[in-house]
Amino acid sequence: MRIFLVLLVLSAPLLAQPTKSFLSSPRRAYTAPELKDAPDEWIERSFAWADDMFRTYPPAVPEHPARRSALIRLDDVLHIQSAPEKPIVQRFFRDQVTRGIEDIERTRLSAGARLWKIYSHSWIVRTPTVTIAFDLVPGPPRNAGFALPPALLERLVAQTDILFISHLHSDHANKDVARMFLEKGKKVVAAEGLWKDDAYFASRLTYPKRSAETVHSIQLRDAGPALRYVAYPGHQGKAPINNNHLVITPESFVVMQTGDQSSDDNDWSDFAWIMNVGFQHKVDVLLPNCWTTDIQRMARGVNPKLIITGHENEMSHTVDHREDYTQTYNHLFGTPYPFVVMSWGEGFTVAP
Repeated sequence: MRIFLVLLVLSAPLLAQPTKSFLSSPRRAYTAPELKDAPDEWIERSFAWADDMFRTYPPAVPEHPARRSALIRLDDVLHIQSAPEKPIVQRFFRDQVTRGIEDIERTRLSAGARLWKIYSHSWIVRTPTVTIAFDLVPGPPRNAGFALPPALLERLVAQTDILFISHLHSDHANKDVARMFLEKGKKVVAAEGLWKDDAYFASRLTYPKRSAETVHSIQLRDAGPALRYVAYPGHQGKAPINNNHLVITPESFVVMQTGDQSSDDNDWSDFAWIMNVGFQHKVDVLLPNCWTTDIQRMARGVNPKLIITGHENEMSHTVDHREDYTQTYNHLFGTPYPFVVMSWGEGFTVAP
């Protein structure tokens, strides 16, 4: 009862919001309203300015104010209701990710790690010995205009040693991408039962035991140290199951990607294991979905050295569920943990 009252008090300002004509959803009460449409000239100039700010002020801790302004301008553009259908928006996405892939191809590390945000919650993580992909997809599902061409995806897969898939949703799991990994003899670690009705994948994917206590080991090459990982037994609401993959590289760099981890309104039991992650592992980087249930509580449980958020501006979502950078800053306001907010294709280097 006490927990319920606390939650009620914390949520009261949002619940108390009256119906307002400029809001598409109470979820967007603290962000600027979206437009139904906008001129291509304004969109093009906004993208050009944002791109210039991202190049001038790359991801950093602390963050330059001009960079935050550019991310919020992206919110304005990407929350135009017609944005997913606009070729100018689709082209911006492909151009940004192409530049990120070129950066991956150039990057060689002797120490530390570098992380790239490909799309939404798709990540590439590189250390001196291994390159890991999380939830890699070609772009927003069901929108061919955004899709990265197969040749570009092949280049990305060629740079990567292993793919982790958190759960079945198509903005996190893509058969074409998974097949590229498997056909190159690379491992794909997936949530239990993913594509189990497809014999090709059911016989080739690695389905780890979902357990907070089990550290799995997987050999990526014939020789050399193994990769270790934990498949934390998470969920997205009541369903589906959602693996939170914590990966330990041979250098002992520890990264955790949460997929679509979130709690059902009446069941927050996953916090029982979330609150112990930081006691079990020294996490260098946490990659949470920006709208996860109580992101600051998750951060306290994982206790990472750095947070890099994902899942902003998922273009396959309707506007009211297309979480924006503005809300990410709101959710993390006051956190004692350093955090970085990134756009499509950007990379960030973590020192040793």
